Amino acid sequence: MAYTSNDDTMPAALPFSDLHSFKDYVGFVKLCAPDEFPPRDGLGPDDQWTLDVAFDGLRLGLRMAIEEKGDREEFTRSQSLVEDAYAAYRDDRLRDGFFKLEELEKLLKKIPSR
Repeated sequence: MAYTSNDDTMPAALPFSDLHSFKDYVGFVKLCAPDEFPPRDGLGPDDQWTLDVAFDGLRLGLRMAIEEKGDREEFTRSQSLVEDAYAAYRDDRLRDGFFKLEELEKLLKKIPSR
């Protein structure tokens, strides 16, 4: 089951349903950002991956993780890393963005999820 938002601006369902699958999503975004996302088969142009959509998913996933695991110091740091990575990609600092997402991955791995 994919996690969905009550936010009408979010496109089709995102490919995670809990913290464990969200960790995989972080890796997906790290590998594809800023513009190497695969097409989303069967979905219209407004529901395709973009940098903005991917990072909205990261923000939503962190909110979901907080609901699942409670407010933790790791999540506070994670939120900063997401915003830092997003800013780096938007400013064409691809290497910085990649390494911020890598740091996010390492941080989330510290939190038990299964």
